[in-house]
Amino acid sequence: MKKYEVIAHALQQWIQEQMVQQGSRHWDEKGIRLPAVRRVAEQYHCSVSTAIRAYEWLEQRHLVYAVPQSGYYAVQNGLGIQDMDWEEPLDFASAAPDPRVFPYADFRHCVELAMKQKQDELFLYGTQQGLPSLIKLLQKQFADYQVFARRPEQFFITSGVQQALAALALMPFPGGKTTVMVELPTYHNMPTLLKSLNVPVAGVRRTLGEGLDWDSLERQFAEGAIKFFYVMPRFHNPIGTSMTVKEKKRLLRLAQRYDVYLVEDDYLADLEDSARQDPLWAYDTHDRVIYLKSYSKILFPGLRMGVAVLPLPLIASFGTMKRMLDIDTSLLSQATLEVYIHSGMFAHHRKIIRSRYASRMDVVHEQLAAHPEFEPFFAAPRTGGEHTVLPLPGNMPVRALLSRLKKRGIITDTTEQYYPEGTYRAYTDQMLRLNISNVPKQRIEEGMRIIREEILKLQIRSST
Repeated sequence: MKKYEVIAHALQQWIQEQMVQQGSRHWDEKGIRLPAVRRVAEQYHCSVSTAIRAYEWLEQRHLVYAVPQSGYYAVQNGLGIQDMDWEEPLDFASAAPDPRVFPYADFRHCVELAMKQKQDELFLYGTQQGLPSLIKLLQKQFADYQVFARRPEQFFITSGVQQALAALALMPFPGGKTTVMVELPTYHNMPTLLKSLNVPVAGVRRTLGEGLDWDSLERQFAEGAIKFFYVMPRFHNPIGTSMTVKEKKRLLRLAQRYDVYLVEDDYLADLEDSARQDPLWAYDTHDRVIYLKSYSKILFPGLRMGVAVLPLPLIASFGTMKRMLDIDTSLLSQATLEVYIHSGMFAHHRKIIRSRYASRMDVVHEQLAAHPEFEPFFAAPRTGGEHTVLPLPGNMPVRALLSRLKKRGIITDTTEQYYPEGTYRAYTDQMLRLNISNVPKQRIEEGMRIIREEILKLQIRSST
């Protein structure tokens, strides 16, 4: 074992001892601070470069993280995550974040700090926009997502993205248009939400090969009184594809030509690892885009924290509607998120999630590439994120397939719930949706092998 590895293991043991001895009450706002590099070099009689390599070794394994001009810190959630211990069924259906890396201890620590730092504000009504100090922080953070909002008043903190969608669906838009357009398929709660609110709905197909049906989209933009088009340009849910830059610019031109707003749900922005994939907002020169981001996918669903960034003409109407829905969003949750982002813990956690999900999707892509003769694998998109879909033959008995997979310990689902009620059968896009957020990396190959075996068995049976 190399010298820096010996030092790294000693530091890891020190971290564990500190966590037991101190508890979260004695952490500073960034977690447990590790000894300075020079102190480590002196203690272990090594060079500074060797001490730095020890910290880099720990950082690569997500056990510590660096804060510029501050040093190295450890948080509990980087330790003890063992995929090989997984004995439950392989759940390719769940889209929830991996519960084994929920930042429980870190977030509890941030709650305590928020209570201390913001106690004079937490028990009063807040503002309809949200906690001003959090909005100021988000304005800087969103620049990392290539969302450069000119004014802080463009930001609204919402009780999840669902609340933002409800407010947008209900509020009046300039021009008096009333119909909302969605992709087909789309986010599974959107059609139900619009139906419950008695909002007129239009749809446009989005397929694996062709993307949006541009002819239908332009015709409906021109004739259908569309006030906004709800769209997922990045890592579309459920089909997993992302729009090209050319497609994004084409969509923006049509929106400007026909006076349609675009509601961009960038729910997986934190998983993007390509510098060439920017959101619609980055290409918008006519204030057509309403940008939505959720923190549920990267942290945990129960946080119920979303952000809407609005063009200036929509701020007043959105603020009025949000005030009618809930007055303000939980100040404790907002203050906690502020501490979590400001401390560097969010950046560290995002790095862990992105790394883990990317490594799992790499295995998925390897399996798809290993069987090019198998049509569902050959046709499956490979754009990253956390999911893909397997196109199925039109005569595939899907319910029988799901049942057979369940008996073999594989939980999957189709894309049926992502269409408005009663419309799925009108399309021939039978697809199996595979999400990796709750499947251990070491068992993805096993799961996909079983899925392939069962599809092949039913294909043979259907052809005889």
